[in-house]
Amino acid sequence: MKLNWEREKEWWDAKAPKEEEDLGDEKVNRALRWREIEQNLDGIKTILDVGCGQGRFAIPLAKRGFSITCLDISPAVLDIAGKKAKGINNISFIEGNAVDLSRFPNRSFDLVLSMDGAISFSGSEAETAIMESCRVTKKKIIMTVFHRARMVQVVVDASLKTVGKLVPAVYEMMDNGLWRQDQFPDNKILAKGSTQDYFGVLKAFTHPELKAILERSGMRILRLGGLGSLSEQFKKEIIEQIFNNETLLKEFLDLAERFDKELFPEGRGTHNRCGLIAVAEPKS
Repeated sequence: MKLNWEREKEWWDAKAPKEEEDLGDEKVNRALRWREIEQNLDGIKTILDVGCGQGRFAIPLAKRGFSITCLDISPAVLDIAGKKAKGINNISFIEGNAVDLSRFPNRSFDLVLSMDGAISFSGSEAETAIMESCRVTKKKIIMTVFHRARMVQVVVDASLKTVGKLVPAVYEMMDNGLWRQDQFPDNKILAKGSTQDYFGVLKAFTHPELKAILERSGMRILRLGGLGSLSEQFKKEIIEQIFNNETLLKEFLDLAERFDKELFPEGRGTHNRCGLIAVAEPKS
Protein backbone atom coordinates (compact mmCIF):
# COMPACT_ATOMS: atom_id res chain seq x y z
CA MET A 1 0.00 0.00 0.00
CA LYS A 2 1.16 3.53 -0.80
CA LEU A 3 2.15 5.50 2.27
CA ASN A 4 0.03 8.44 3.32
CA TRP A 5 2.73 11.05 3.81
CA GLU A 6 0.23 13.75 4.79
CA ARG A 7 -0.73 11.57 7.76
CA GLU A 8 2.92 11.15 8.68
CA LYS A 9 3.49 14.90 8.44
CA GLU A 10 0.52 15.53 10.74
CA TRP A 11 1.96 13.08 13.26
CA TRP A 12 5.41 14.65 13.22
CA ASP A 13 3.89 18.12 13.57
CA ALA A 14 2.14 16.91 16.72
CA LYS A 15 5.42 15.53 18.06
CA ALA A 16 7.43 18.63 17.20
CA PRO A 17 7.38 20.45 20.60
CA LYS A 18 8.85 17.41 22.38
CA GLU A 19 11.14 16.25 19.60
CA GLU A 20 14.31 17.04 21.55
CA GLU A 21 13.25 15.61 24.90
CA ASP A 22 15.56 12.77 25.91
CA LEU A 23 14.10 9.72 27.62
CA GLY A 24 16.31 7.30 29.51
CA ASP A 25 19.51 6.54 27.60
CA GLU A 26 18.68 8.85 24.67
CA LYS A 27 21.30 11.23 26.08
CA VAL A 28 23.92 8.54 25.61
CA ASN A 29 22.74 7.95 22.04
CA ARG A 30 23.00 11.66 21.18
CA ALA A 31 26.42 12.04 22.81
CA LEU A 32 27.83 9.09 20.88
CA ARG A 33 26.43 10.44 17.62
CA TRP A 34 28.15 13.75 18.32
CA ARG A 35 31.40 11.86 18.78
CA GLU A 36 30.95 10.12 15.43
CA ILE A 37 30.22 13.44 13.72
CA GLU A 38 33.32 15.05 15.26
CA GLN A 39 35.47 12.20 13.95
CA ASN A 40 34.26 12.76 10.38
CA LEU A 41 34.52 16.53 9.87
CA ASP A 42 37.94 16.71 8.24
CA GLY A 43 37.63 18.27 4.78
CA ILE A 44 33.92 18.93 5.25
CA LYS A 45 32.36 22.25 4.21
CA THR A 46 28.77 21.46 3.19
CA ILE A 47 26.35 19.34 5.24
CA LEU A 48 22.82 18.07 4.57
CA ASP A 49 20.86 17.13 7.71
CA VAL A 50 17.99 14.85 6.65
CA GLY A 51 15.30 14.77 9.32
CA CYS A 52 16.95 17.68 11.12
CA GLY A 53 14.29 18.07 13.80
CA GLN A 54 14.84 21.14 15.96
CA GLY A 55 18.44 21.41 14.75
CA ARG A 56 20.21 19.65 17.61
CA PHE A 57 23.19 18.86 15.36
CA ALA A 58 22.71 21.34 12.52
CA ILE A 59 22.64 24.59 14.48
CA PRO A 60 25.86 24.01 16.48
CA LEU A 61 27.61 22.92 13.26
CA ALA A 62 26.40 26.05 11.48
CA LYS A 63 27.75 28.19 14.33
CA ARG A 64 31.13 26.59 13.68
CA GLY A 65 31.08 27.77 10.07
CA PHE A 66 29.81 24.77 8.12
CA SER A 67 27.25 25.44 5.37
CA ILE A 68 24.16 23.55 6.53
CA THR A 69 21.01 22.54 4.66
CA CYS A 70 18.26 21.17 6.91
CA LEU A 71 15.42 19.04 5.56
CA ASP A 72 12.44 17.76 7.52
CA ILE A 73 8.93 16.53 6.74
CA SER A 74 7.40 18.59 9.56
CA PRO A 75 6.68 22.31 9.04
CA ALA A 76 6.11 22.64 12.78
CA VAL A 77 9.54 21.34 13.72
CA LEU A 78 11.19 23.45 11.00
CA ASP A 79 9.51 26.53 12.45
CA ILE A 80 11.01 25.74 15.87
CA ALA A 81 14.43 25.09 14.35
CA GLY A 82 14.28 28.30 12.31
CA LYS A 83 13.60 30.35 15.40
CA LYS A 84 16.51 28.73 17.22
CA ALA A 85 18.80 29.51 14.27
CA LYS A 86 17.76 33.17 13.99
CA GLY A 87 20.70 35.32 12.93
CA ILE A 88 22.75 32.43 11.53
CA ASN A 89 23.26 33.05 7.81
CA ASN A 90 24.89 29.79 6.72
CA ILE A 91 21.93 27.52 7.50
CA SER A 92 18.75 26.95 5.47
CA PHE A 93 15.58 24.99 6.14
CA ILE A 94 13.58 23.02 3.57
CA GLU A 95 10.36 21.07 4.01
CA GLY A 96 10.82 17.75 2.29
CA ASN A 97 10.72 13.97 2.48
CA ALA A 98 13.75 11.74 3.03
CA VAL A 99 12.58 9.39 0.27
CA ASP A 100 12.77 12.14 -2.37
CA LEU A 101 15.89 14.29 -2.50
CA SER A 102 15.55 14.90 -6.23
CA ARG A 103 15.95 18.67 -5.70
CA PHE A 104 19.64 17.94 -5.00
CA PRO A 105 22.06 16.73 -7.71
CA ASN A 106 24.31 13.71 -7.20
CA ARG A 107 27.18 14.26 -4.73
CA SER A 108 25.80 17.62 -3.59
CA PHE A 109 27.05 17.57 0.01
CA ASP A 110 30.38 16.72 1.61
CA LEU A 111 28.62 15.16 4.60
CA VAL A 112 25.07 13.82 4.89
CA LEU A 113 23.50 13.21 8.30
CA SER A 114 20.37 11.07 8.36
CA MET A 115 19.48 10.36 11.96
CA ASP A 116 16.70 10.35 14.55
CA GLY A 117 14.40 8.22 12.43
CA ALA A 118 14.35 9.96 9.05
CA ILE A 119 15.10 6.60 7.44
CA SER A 120 13.35 4.15 9.73
CA PHE A 121 10.17 6.25 9.85
CA SER A 122 9.97 5.97 6.08
CA GLY A 123 8.55 2.48 6.59
CA SER A 124 8.43 0.35 3.45
CA GLU A 125 10.18 3.17 1.55
CA ALA A 126 13.16 3.23 3.90
CA GLU A 127 15.52 1.66 1.39
CA THR A 128 14.71 4.47 -1.04
CA ALA A 129 15.51 6.98 1.71
CA ILE A 130 18.90 5.35 2.26
CA MET A 131 19.70 5.31 -1.45
CA GLU A 132 18.71 8.95 -1.84
CA SER A 133 20.93 10.06 1.03
CA CYS A 134 23.81 8.02 -0.41
CA ARG A 135 23.27 9.53 -3.85
CA VAL A 136 23.75 13.10 -2.66
CA THR A 137 26.80 12.23 -0.52
CA LYS A 138 30.17 13.45 -1.79
CA LYS A 139 32.49 12.35 1.05
CA LYS A 140 30.77 10.82 4.08
CA ILE A 141 27.34 9.76 5.31
CA ILE A 142 26.36 9.06 8.91
CA MET A 143 23.00 7.41 9.49
CA THR A 144 21.16 5.78 12.36
CA VAL A 145 18.25 3.36 12.05
CA PHE A 146 16.20 1.14 14.32
CA HIS A 147 17.66 -2.28 15.05
CA ARG A 148 15.19 -5.06 14.26
CA ALA A 149 16.04 -7.06 17.38
CA ARG A 150 15.25 -4.06 19.58
CA MET A 151 11.94 -3.41 17.83
CA VAL A 152 10.90 -7.06 18.12
CA GLN A 153 11.35 -6.66 21.87
CA VAL A 154 9.27 -3.47 21.84
CA VAL A 155 6.39 -5.07 19.92
CA VAL A 156 6.44 -8.24 22.06
CA ASP A 157 6.34 -6.15 25.24
CA ALA A 158 3.47 -4.01 23.94
CA SER A 159 1.46 -6.99 22.74
CA LEU A 160 1.75 -8.89 26.03
CA LYS A 161 0.86 -5.80 28.07
CA THR A 162 -2.14 -4.77 25.97
CA VAL A 163 -3.73 -7.94 24.59
CA GLY A 164 -1.95 -10.69 26.51
CA LYS A 165 -0.76 -12.63 23.49
CA LEU A 166 1.79 -12.52 20.67
CA VAL A 167 0.02 -10.65 17.89
CA PRO A 168 0.76 -10.85 14.13
CA ALA A 169 2.73 -7.58 14.30
CA VAL A 170 5.41 -9.43 16.32
CA TYR A 171 6.07 -11.82 13.46
CA GLU A 172 5.89 -9.09 10.83
CA MET A 173 8.60 -7.22 12.71
CA MET A 174 10.61 -10.41 13.20
CA ASP A 175 10.42 -11.44 9.55
CA ASN A 176 10.44 -8.12 7.68
CA GLY A 177 11.15 -5.37 10.20
CA LEU A 178 7.98 -3.51 9.22
CA TRP A 179 5.23 -1.79 11.19
CA ARG A 180 2.28 0.25 10.07
CA GLN A 181 -0.92 0.98 11.93
CA ASP A 182 -3.26 -0.58 9.39
CA GLN A 183 -1.37 -3.87 9.00
CA PHE A 184 -3.38 -5.80 11.58
CA PRO A 185 -6.44 -5.03 13.77
CA ASP A 186 -4.44 -5.29 17.01
CA ASN A 187 -1.96 -2.61 15.93
CA LYS A 188 -4.28 0.23 16.92
CA ILE A 189 -4.42 -1.20 20.43
CA LEU A 190 -0.63 -1.47 20.61
CA ALA A 191 -0.18 2.16 19.55
CA LYS A 192 -2.66 3.55 22.08
CA GLY A 193 -0.96 6.09 24.34
CA SER A 194 1.52 7.21 21.69
CA THR A 195 1.21 10.68 20.15
CA GLN A 196 -2.27 10.79 18.56
CA ASP A 197 -2.56 7.08 19.48
CA TYR A 198 -0.40 6.48 16.43
CA PHE A 199 3.11 5.16 15.89
CA GLY A 200 3.85 6.12 12.31
CA VAL A 201 5.26 3.75 9.71
CA LEU A 202 8.45 1.97 10.64
CA LYS A 203 11.24 -0.10 9.19
CA ALA A 204 13.84 -1.74 11.45
CA PHE A 205 17.01 -3.30 10.09
CA THR A 206 19.44 -6.10 10.77
CA HIS A 207 23.17 -5.47 10.35
CA PRO A 208 23.43 -7.60 7.16
CA GLU A 209 20.34 -5.94 5.66
CA LEU A 210 21.69 -2.42 6.15
CA LYS A 211 25.12 -3.47 4.90
CA ALA A 212 23.63 -4.89 1.70
CA ILE A 213 21.59 -1.74 0.98
CA LEU A 214 24.61 0.52 1.48
CA GLU A 215 26.71 -1.64 -0.82
CA ARG A 216 23.98 -1.60 -3.47
CA SER A 217 24.04 2.19 -3.14
CA GLY A 218 27.70 2.24 -4.10
CA MET A 219 29.06 2.91 -0.63
CA ARG A 220 32.14 1.67 1.20
CA ILE A 221 31.25 0.99 4.83
CA LEU A 222 33.58 2.54 7.41
CA ARG A 223 31.55 1.61 10.48
CA LEU A 224 28.43 -0.46 11.02
CA GLY A 225 27.26 -1.45 14.47
CA GLY A 226 25.38 -0.78 17.64
CA LEU A 227 25.33 2.69 19.21
CA GLY A 228 25.39 2.79 22.99
CA SER A 229 24.58 -0.85 23.74
CA LEU A 230 26.38 -0.57 27.09
CA SER A 231 23.63 1.67 28.46
CA GLU A 232 20.54 -0.21 27.30
CA GLN A 233 19.65 -1.51 30.77
CA PHE A 234 20.54 1.62 32.75
CA LYS A 235 17.88 3.32 34.80
CA LYS A 236 17.30 7.07 34.47
CA GLU A 237 19.11 7.74 37.75
CA ILE A 238 22.32 6.18 36.46
CA ILE A 239 22.15 8.18 33.24
CA GLU A 240 21.71 11.40 35.22
CA GLN A 241 24.63 10.46 37.47
CA ILE A 242 26.86 10.05 34.41
CA PHE A 243 25.81 13.30 32.74
CA ASN A 244 26.13 15.34 35.93
CA ASN A 245 29.84 14.53 36.20
CA GLU A 246 31.94 15.79 33.28
CA THR A 247 34.93 13.57 34.08
CA LEU A 248 32.75 10.48 34.50
CA LEU A 249 30.86 11.30 31.28
CA LYS A 250 34.02 11.37 29.17
CA GLU A 251 35.27 8.14 30.70
CA PHE A 252 31.90 6.46 30.24
CA LEU A 253 31.59 7.54 26.58
CA ASP A 254 35.12 6.26 25.92
CA LEU A 255 34.10 2.92 27.42
CA ALA A 256 30.79 2.87 25.54
CA GLU A 257 32.61 3.36 22.23
CA ARG A 258 34.97 0.50 23.01
CA PHE A 259 32.06 -1.69 24.11
CA ASP A 260 30.28 -1.10 20.77
CA LYS A 261 33.35 -1.71 18.64
CA GLU A 262 35.24 -4.40 20.56
CA LEU A 263 32.76 -6.43 22.63
CA PHE A 264 29.36 -6.03 20.99
CA PRO A 265 29.82 -4.87 17.36
CA GLU A 266 26.44 -6.28 16.39
CA GLY A 267 24.68 -4.86 19.43
CA ARG A 268 21.21 -3.33 19.45
CA GLY A 269 22.34 0.06 20.71
CA THR A 270 20.57 2.19 23.29
CA HIS A 271 17.11 1.24 24.49
CA ASN A 272 15.69 4.53 23.20
CA ARG A 273 16.23 6.12 19.77
CA CYS A 274 17.83 4.50 16.73
CA GLY A 275 20.55 2.16 17.95
CA LEU A 276 22.17 0.97 14.72
CA ILE A 277 24.70 3.35 13.15
CA ALA A 278 26.46 3.30 9.79
CA VAL A 279 29.24 5.52 8.49
CA ALA A 280 30.10 5.17 4.81
CA GLU A 281 31.70 6.88 1.82
CA PRO A 282 31.16 6.58 -1.94
CA LYS A 283 33.36 3.94 -3.55
CA SER A 284 34.08 6.28 -6.43
